[in-house]
Amino acid sequence: MRFWPLLLVVLLFLGCIEKPADSREILISMYYPNNDYQRWLLHFDSTLTFYQAYGMSSDSLEVVLKQIDGIILTGGKDIHPSLSGKDSLIAQCGPVDEYRDSLELALVSHAFEQKIPLFGGCRGMQLLNVAKGGSLIIDIPTTRNSNIHKQQEGDAHHMVYCHPWLANILEQDSGSVNSNHHQAVDRLAEGFKVMAVAQDSIVEAFYWEDKSSHPFALGVQWHPERMERDDPMAANLARIFIKNLESPTQ
Repeated sequence: MRFWPLLLVVLLFLGCIEKPADSREILISMYYPNNDYQRWLLHFDSTLTFYQAYGMSSDSLEVVLKQIDGIILTGGKDIHPSLSGKDSLIAQCGPVDEYRDSLELALVSHAFEQKIPLFGGCRGMQLLNVAKGGSLIIDIPTTRNSNIHKQQEGDAHHMVYCHPWLANILEQDSGSVNSNHHQAVDRLAEGFKVMAVAQDSIVEAFYWEDKSSHPFALGVQWHPERMERDDPMAANLARIFIKNLESPTQ
């Protein structure tokens, strides 16, 4: 059977292929069905490698955590209100996933211990806030008189207004973003600084100020992974995150 020698050569060749030396590895808390975050970041750096934390065995996660260069906390189900000390408001929530909450809290803790760059989008931003001691508005329509943040099918779009630090990164001081959430930052965790707000004063972005304790932790309430690739409100977020994978800001 002549194909066996050829197959052996192919397998040996594949086994010798190594990840490029300059490739960076990112742990994503939970993949989207369409791999939106991977496709978004690969547009700017095709060498990136990704792992999904959700559902990974403890042993495998322990190995991956030792080799990654960055962590992304993605959007998804509501965060359990008990993490904001608001257990009684569970009826205002949609579906929750307490396993995911616990997993992502552990990821944030590890990232701060090891000074691994962090990015949180939508739910991911909210999780960052509660992980560091902040709290959430459990249901914006119930507690805020807002014409911007309403529950609806699909994304809404509204303006956000940026702090100079974020405006410098985005190369504009305001812009239209997509929005699909009914939870939001209530009490901001100590250590974070507000970097953008919506017209109704909902916090739309924050950043960890003390770079000596952690070099890069940025959360945004919108979904850059679902925006046009050349939109500055998305493209420049990808670029600053990838830059910090290579050389975390000190």
